[in-house]
Amino acid sequence: MTRDQSVNRLTVILAVLAAVAIIVTGLLGAAPAHAATTPKTVTKPVTVSLTFDDGNADQMPAVQILQQNGLTGTFYIITGYLGAPGYMQQSDLATLAAAGDEIGGHSVTHPDMSALSQAEAERQACQSRATLSSWGYSVRSFAYPFAESTKKTRDAVRACGYTSARGLDDVQTAYDCTGCATAETLPPKNAMLTRAPSQVEANWTLAGLQQQVTQAKTDKGGWVQLTFHHLSDDAALDPTISPALFAQFAQWLAAYSADPANATTVKTVGDAVGTPVQPVVQSPVPAPAAPGVNAVQNPSFQTTSTTSPSGQKCWQYGGYGSNTAAFSTVTPGRTGTRATSLTVSNAVDGDAKWLPTFDLGECAPTVVAGHTYSLREYYTADTVTQFTVYLRDADTGSWHYWTASPWYASAATWTQAVWTTDQIPAGFDGISFGLNLFTNGTLTTDDVAAYDTVGAPPLATSTTTNSAPTSTTTRSSVSRIAPAVDALTVRSRAVLGQLDTSGMAGQLDVPSTPAGPESPAGPASPARPASPARPASPLPGPIGR
Repeated sequence: MTRDQSVNRLTVILAVLAAVAIIVTGLLGAAPAHAATTPKTVTKPVTVSLTFDDGNADQMPAVQILQQNGLTGTFYIITGYLGAPGYMQQSDLATLAAAGDEIGGHSVTHPDMSALSQAEAERQACQSRATLSSWGYSVRSFAYPFAESTKKTRDAVRACGYTSARGLDDVQTAYDCTGCATAETLPPKNAMLTRAPSQVEANWTLAGLQQQVTQAKTDKGGWVQLTFHHLSDDAALDPTISPALFAQFAQWLAAYSADPANATTVKTVGDAVGTPVQPVVQSPVPAPAAPGVNAVQNPSFQTTSTTSPSGQKCWQYGGYGSNTAAFSTVTPGRTGTRATSLTVSNAVDGDAKWLPTFDLGECAPTVVAGHTYSLREYYTADTVTQFTVYLRDADTGSWHYWTASPWYASAATWTQAVWTTDQIPAGFDGISFGLNLFTNGTLTTDDVAAYDTVGAPPLATSTTTNSAPTSTTTRSSVSRIAPAVDALTVRSRAVLGQLDTSGMAGQLDVPSTPAGPESPAGPASPARPASPARPASPLPGPIGR
């Protein structure tokens, strides 16, 4: 190798080393600059759903408020109450849908579904969804009555094709559930029991409502479902929110969600969960009792129940109007160890009675349109009594007042009241009935029965009274009824669905037998029904509703 070649080779090596040094220096110099960079902020998106339970008529102003602010909500409807006083009409649902709001299921008669059999729970969930779907609405979402659920009820709701079901009281608020999660996740951890804050009540403030949204944003983000019942300034309707406060919150939420920096959107429950609409599932009622078989469940009150508000399996309290009713059981009964007792005092109008539970077939007897039925009940009473009869709509599961029997005289010893109904009108498939008190007095009852008149067992004629003191003609039209909702029942799952206290919304399009001169007239007032004025005759026709 020549000297010149050696020099050139050394020059190349030095050049390469210099280039490497420059690269290493650049890399080492870049590290401090990277360390000094501010970490990128992680976005925590929040989805808000505004939900409304029960289908109360006073929720309709919320539809307009939402629409004015570009928001939508989810309305959970008790389908069996539609058209009753204080509840939405079917036409209101069309208004909701036209405004872009979601219509969800909330059962047919608002029972505590965790206390029902699997079959009855499915009937409550499926019938509600099938009814709404038959009217043209796509139903995905469900809310448990009283927010009560078990694996059984969750399975029932899932089987009916709902894609989510809401509970309550699982998310922290300014008022309760301290230390709970600040929001549900999306997708939810359990779509059949989604977590939500407690229902909005009269003591909630604008700041409290806003906190439900902002606390989720500053924590982990997620899904916030707010639950409203009444929009009213009447504190007696609690859980309620004043229309003015709701409008303030809606206006704030619209502005807050419009700012991209808040990463907050408002969606209906169905859109938040995002699962497609599933096929409609039918859940038929049980078959009617065979000829000669008593269709009444627990007819002698021998089976108690810790989940029935009355304490008796398959029995509920009934009544309406201005009176004081005291329900109890006495020992012994005519047969067995127990009978029911009812005492009415301070009677001004209305009535009270024990009735088979208004449900979809687990307790209430199934009947066949066009058939007549022999209703039988043993009683003692220190005043007159009569049967009041209710029917269940075959299409919707809702309950209606139908008719009342002639009067039965007071009886100091066990006496059987027996009455044969008219033909069951078309479109009805269930019956509930009971002897009532519409004046001050005490009535004790036992051994209740209902038979299709074809194949009914013979009567014990020696202990039977088959007619009133004088002949009367009873009304045979059908009128809408539903329970009243108050604060106690909504919060404590006490007796909602167990009292027929809201009376009639008016006559349905069902042919009726003209009332006799001693029958009452017209439907009662919307808020709480008052009995029609009693005629001058000492023996008027039906009083009960």
